[in-house]
Amino acid sequence: MSVESVWFRRVLWAQLAVLVLAVSWLFASNLDTLFPAGGPFAGGILSRADFWRSLNLSVLSATATALVAALLGIPAAWALSRRTLAWHRGADILLGAILALPASSVGLALVLLFQYGPLDWLQVWLGVRVIYTLPGILVAQLVLALALGLQAWRAAFEALDPRLELTARTLGANSFQAFWRVALPAARPGILAGLVLAWLRAMAEFGAVLLFCSTFRELPASRFGELARWLHVDRADLLAVAMWVEIEFGRVEAGMGMAFALALTCAACVYLVRLNGGRIRGH
Repeated sequence: MSVESVWFRRVLWAQLAVLVLAVSWLFASNLDTLFPAGGPFAGGILSRADFWRSLNLSVLSATATALVAALLGIPAAWALSRRTLAWHRGADILLGAILALPASSVGLALVLLFQYGPLDWLQVWLGVRVIYTLPGILVAQLVLALALGLQAWRAAFEALDPRLELTARTLGANSFQAFWRVALPAARPGILAGLVLAWLRAMAEFGAVLLFCSTFRELPASRFGELARWLHVDRADLLAVAMWVEIEFGRVEAGMGMAFALALTCAACVYLVRLNGGRIRGH
């Protein structure tokens, strides 16, 4: 091995070590807040029902949002990757530009969209309301989660050899069959990665949800339906929003506990998906 290769490997390992140490210190430096001397862990949030409802709401809403994003985004990503539409470039730029928007801007745009104009009239006519409701959380999460997942799914389809689908077409498969039986299974690792990205983005959503839905913890139980109570998501906020509420009220230990729970849940998801992804590649 040449001297240049040895030094290059050392530089890479050094950079990796710095990143790992920096991230480790980011979490380790706050352990004294989570474990105060003579006090309960994270301000005693583990014994609070609203913490478990917030965790439940975060996981359920992120899962539902990721599934809806996949349902809408995977076919759209395949169409964009094949460039069969004359206006695909404009659609690609528009959908990709959403990622550059601050989450608060997305939330404000949703407020204006659902509070005024045709969508407001439609809600009045149907007798439903989306803004400042629990279903509104899914809407607020979906915008950026879909935009992020779409980029990963498109990249997965673009990495495929187009001859796979062409061969299927010559053997009598139509466009849907080529997509469903050839492209989709071949792009499975990339699709899984996009699904995880969408889930993580939805799980950590804050600005859009806060502006579009506000908070629910202090609302009376009568504001929530039977389904919300059955799922144990009534009078609860997303963990990211609950963290902000705790800190705003001066309960820093509880806020750090919410943040720690959010980080731990996301890390567990990434670990499980990486473990399953290795099995997929192994097959």
